[in-house]
Amino acid sequence: MQIIPGKIQTLPVYDSNHHGYMLGDERDFVILPKRDVSKQLEEGEEVEVFTFYNEDQELEATTMLPMMQVGEMACLKASNTNSMGAFVKIGTTRDILIPTKEQREPIEAGQMVLMILREDHEYRRLFGSTRISSNLLNKDMTYQRGDEVELMIAEKIDVGRRVVVNGKHFAALFDQEIMQKLHFGEKVKGYVRQIEGKDLVVSMQREGLDLLEDAKSSIMNFLLNNNGYARLNDDTDPEEIKLRLRMSKKTFKKAAGMLFKEGKVILTKLGIKINKDGEVPTEWKNTKLVSDDEPKQVRKTVAEDLEERPAVKPRKEFVDKRQYKGRVNEFDNRNSSIPRDKTPERDERRPKEDFEPRTPRTPRTESRPPRYYDTPKREERPSAPREEPSSAPKRVLKRRDEPGGDKK
Repeated sequence: MQIIPGKIQTLPVYDSNHHGYMLGDERDFVILPKRDVSKQLEEGEEVEVFTFYNEDQELEATTMLPMMQVGEMACLKASNTNSMGAFVKIGTTRDILIPTKEQREPIEAGQMVLMILREDHEYRRLFGSTRISSNLLNKDMTYQRGDEVELMIAEKIDVGRRVVVNGKHFAALFDQEIMQKLHFGEKVKGYVRQIEGKDLVVSMQREGLDLLEDAKSSIMNFLLNNNGYARLNDDTDPEEIKLRLRMSKKTFKKAAGMLFKEGKVILTKLGIKINKDGEVPTEWKNTKLVSDDEPKQVRKTVAEDLEERPAVKPRKEFVDKRQYKGRVNEFDNRNSSIPRDKTPERDERRPKEDFEPRTPRTPRTESRPPRYYDTPKREERPSAPREEPSSAPKRVLKRRDEPGGDKK
């Protein structure tokens, strides 16, 4: 019998001592302390335990089963950090250390981290690592299309989300396949959609008839919980359908049509409701109920549409007045747009060749008071030249009582 560290195994009891029970056989055994056992075990009885390395680097068993095993991934909370790394509780009596060199980014206490559990054969210990890409290579995948799997939500990517399938393999979950709000580390149910080599694609919905059956049950449950009516129809926004029913609009329309044909629901102009009679209405047409009282709108042809349009009025002849600029005499005094010499009255009244143009009137000048801008600028007077100081010495006046002063 082989005992694998970091795995959950079912081992038989073959002996006991004052430390606890010895599980396995004579060649390979592990000690289960009595503190982890709630009742006395008999020889030969099988016990489900998890094996790990204790403080003395010896293999030990516990009946406290962890949330992850060696080679699996989980999203857990860091309980404490120090210079060695971060410690994470996995559900057993001994915490798992994530060394600093095994951290993709620095981890703080209380932070949720996505880690993989590894075994160190040299130092006989179990440790965690957030460098998942280098430790997980998507080997030994035995999935088939349509298999139901457990998805753990990881970080965001350009096309959607990266997820962990059954705690062992990486996969991609596209945005159009996400039917609810997801959080980091959350576990949801999914289905395998595509397998190409080491690339795995999953979905949150089934395919084919299984998808429609799930959609039909979801719609009926939603109607029962909302008094038999829901304001959802062909014109509803796809995001609203995804939020309320967790399905795409295409799936909703197919499932609603199947329920209508089965006589379970009635599709109205504004929504969908439960059919209490169980009979399919005969007025059904184009996925909407049409009442006999309402007139049917028939699309008109192009010819009929043109006939009903009002006739287009002819445009007036445009006369450009700019060509008559300066020829005031050719226009009527009433500011008419037609030249004066071209009116029928003037042609009958006076021949065109006898017409003599009027001499334009000279503009009238009126006396007006002068403006400030008409006054010429005042000439600036030249300033007097400054006298330069003379080189002669100045006379110094002295008082009378001073020697050399003036005396009168």
